[in-house]
Amino acid sequence: MSQDNTVTSTIIRHDRTSDTTGHRDDASHEQTMRGPAVVVSWWWWWWALLVVVRMAGGGTGVRVVTGVRISQPAHPEASQEGKHLDTHQRRVIRGTAAPPLTPLKERYLALLKGTPKQGIEEEEDAKSEPRLVNGKSVVAKSHRRENSGTPDTSWVELSGTVDHAGVTVWLQGREVYSKRNQLDFWAGKMRQYHAGIHLLALHQSLPRVLQRQHFLTWQPAAHRMLAKALNELQEGRLVLVVGVPDYISWLNKEGMDALRSLGAQQGLRAVKEEAWVLLARKGQGALYETIITARNYSSKVVPPLAFSFRLPRYPERQCPWYKDPEMARKVEFCESFEGYGEMCACERPVHLSPAAAPYMKLEEVIPVALVTARRFPMVARQVRSLWEGPGGGQTPLVMLVDGENTEGEALAGLLNITLVTHNNPGIPGTKQRVNEHIKFSLQTMFKLFPKADKVIILEDDLVLAKDFISYFQQTSLLMSLDETILCVNAYNYNAFPHTANDPHRIYRVQSYPYYGWMTSRRHAARMLTDWAPLDQNADWDLYARFKHLAENLQIIIPEIPRTRHEGGGGVHVSGLEQEVTYSKRPLNTLPQPTINMRRHWDLAYAVDFMATILKAKVVKITIHPCFKHPIPRYQPNTTHVIYINLSGENEENNSYKVLAKCLGFYAKGLFEHYRGTYSLKFFETPLILVSCYASVYCDNVPRTLIFNPPDAAVELAGRFEWRHTNESSVELWRVPPKSLQEEVSLENISGFEVMLKA
Repeated sequence: MSQDNTVTSTIIRHDRTSDTTGHRDDASHEQTMRGPAVVVSWWWWWWALLVVVRMAGGGTGVRVVTGVRISQPAHPEASQEGKHLDTHQRRVIRGTAAPPLTPLKERYLALLKGTPKQGIEEEEDAKSEPRLVNGKSVVAKSHRRENSGTPDTSWVELSGTVDHAGVTVWLQGREVYSKRNQLDFWAGKMRQYHAGIHLLALHQSLPRVLQRQHFLTWQPAAHRMLAKALNELQEGRLVLVVGVPDYISWLNKEGMDALRSLGAQQGLRAVKEEAWVLLARKGQGALYETIITARNYSSKVVPPLAFSFRLPRYPERQCPWYKDPEMARKVEFCESFEGYGEMCACERPVHLSPAAAPYMKLEEVIPVALVTARRFPMVARQVRSLWEGPGGGQTPLVMLVDGENTEGEALAGLLNITLVTHNNPGIPGTKQRVNEHIKFSLQTMFKLFPKADKVIILEDDLVLAKDFISYFQQTSLLMSLDETILCVNAYNYNAFPHTANDPHRIYRVQSYPYYGWMTSRRHAARMLTDWAPLDQNADWDLYARFKHLAENLQIIIPEIPRTRHEGGGGVHVSGLEQEVTYSKRPLNTLPQPTINMRRHWDLAYAVDFMATILKAKVVKITIHPCFKHPIPRYQPNTTHVIYINLSGENEENNSYKVLAKCLGFYAKGLFEHYRGTYSLKFFETPLILVSCYASVYCDNVPRTLIFNPPDAAVELAGRFEWRHTNESSVELWRVPPKSLQEEVSLENISGFEVMLKA
């Protein structure tokens, strides 16, 4: 029977029981889990299970390694010797001391030294050996390659180790990826920042890693980034997915579905202490899958998992546009790097060009700084957004890269945009590193463009609206006329679907620069004279606000943002914050709305704001706002004002917190205010919160009108708060199986669901 395209699952189970003399018994067994439709007698299946039970025995400290191998024919250029992967591949058996295999400890130590050793993967014996395939006993002949003294370049060796301390991967005996022992505080606890899903995209024909990514799937939101990354990979690429404990807690639907599309099965049934490895070929399915579990259910640590694969060199991609001589540079780029989706697609690829951008009359030339370190696929998406929006093709772009990077240089060369490399003195992964790179970018942009009066700073973790350039071009006029504007932001923290609906409206606030911002040469020089010092653990933006944003300086923000933060688990934004708030904020979709800047200079804005408050309908809260919302919906022509007991933005006050939780606006947004007032909407109804008596707009207001809830009201608000998300995680653990079938299918789990608080 042909073995082509056969899907088999290997259950390798190791029992370690010691007698009084110190001897140890080890055993293993292979069993088919899924495959082509064949007629298999039930008694064969139960006989196989009985054999496993007899071989497994009892004892404690036993672990189970389960693996899936998928047999696929080698490419036509491969030798007849490697015709069928399942007959050529060697079994990988972990943790047994029985000859001829090397003990796990020795093989693991050999891998840690970074040199391939005999015994990491053992070939089949030269003689034929019976085994179970699709429930029948068959003979699989070995195809041992004779040692000719020269390396076999027709095969690729991929190996690695994974445990609680992290992951290391070797390709052709050379270390190509390692992330281990990275600890930091998160949610008040010391957490393992090396945990999560590690993704390596490899060239299918060459021993080359095209992309390395790490997703903190023990935090919310990362599963969406994982799904997006897998979707952006090209068909036919080899994909190595390594799950470092804990990788499963927040691996929710989008991530699960994306991994399932690669052929993943067992790794999606893991619990938080378990490690997992999947090797797949995108569009072709899984090649190998293995997971390690502990049968010592009182222990939360499983032994290390070592893996090793010997792979054929699959055919190279043959895209129609590869034959075009003018595309030679793009071909080289797309065969050297991954994660660029439609830009490198075989069918109907997107060719980025500034000539594709719609023409727009510019008020002035405002260069854009693309600030990045290593997320170059996201930079490419930003360039695409800019070159598809009005004015983007007329705007100079500069990539400012934190450290030398071959991929960044290649991308800049392909797109024909300027690249500047920063030799950053800051320690990688720290606030100081980010601070120094933003400072360098701001300095460099004004040096590169001596005639420019303004520049736009754009970090690589942002998605852009269609009118990104148009928004800044329009507001630049206001900034030129009013020197009290420190910068113009593209973002609004208090923007949610029910609190922001007008893309034409802007506000003045006393905030700080964030998530896509424009400043002038004059104000940049002012900020650079007193930047966050390298020896201080400070955020550059908050430092700038504290040092430079005096009461007479303000910032322009849009009602509907022109950028959306994408990511989570970084230096500033955790996965929790990303899921609860950042992912829920809207992004303008209109191509070129006209910004209403009428009477938005300093004095006129202050006068008009006072008139608005005097005409507004004052709301007196008598019932807890979570039980009855004090603001009516859909009254766009009637402004409502609530006076709250708040002495300043640094005060932990019940009034703002209760209203934010009950009405669904940003509970941490005390900094985004205008002279002690907060402007937003509640389902299109304009709302102003006025701080009493910190704000100049709280004048002669009776105390009976000031909302000042007791501590009990805060507790109620926490129980009945507005939910921006319904995401949840799972807390799972292994339990003793009721049957061997339950253990083999990894269904011996128990746990509970944890809902994410807004």
